[in-house]
Amino acid sequence: MKFPLGLLALLVSTLPAWAQFDESAFRQALKVKRNVYLAEGAFSGGDRLISDVKVSGVRIAANPAGYDRVVVDFSKADRPPFFLVENDPSNQRVTVTIYGKIKTDFSTQTAIQAARKTRTLASVEFLPQVESDRWMFTLGSKNPMKTEVFELSSPARLIIDLKP
Repeated sequence: MKFPLGLLALLVSTLPAWAQFDESAFRQALKVKRNVYLAEGAFSGGDRLISDVKVSGVRIAANPAGYDRVVVDFSKADRPPFFLVENDPSNQRVTVTIYGKIKTDFSTQTAIQAARKTRTLASVEFLPQVESDRWMFTLGSKNPMKTEVFELSSPARLIIDLKP
């Protein structure tokens, strides 16, 4: 009698964890632009085997088609390294995490100034590289935004389109 009761307690104790994990909120980054925007969730992509890479630029610009675009340029790679882009509408923020031994070689001030000219972005914060295996930055928005994420190769680029 004790075993089934213990098993039941174990199952009940894990229910909140199951309820909090929403598999549909995780998407694979696209290979081409499809105009499929999500209001929240996470996108992953890139190549897990690429670990030693240089971020040669983060370009930000408004697009006449009604969205803002963030482009992360990588040098010395045919494909982006593994990445995770998370859209958190409750905090009006998109967090970009790039995994691997990342070196940066671009002007963060240029990207920050470019963000001020967009419709959706209120701020860009480039975080110091605390972990040796990842680098992060955040995109703060003026209002909740929808995201579309895709990657391009040769040259390697991560593209994040933001739409109000």
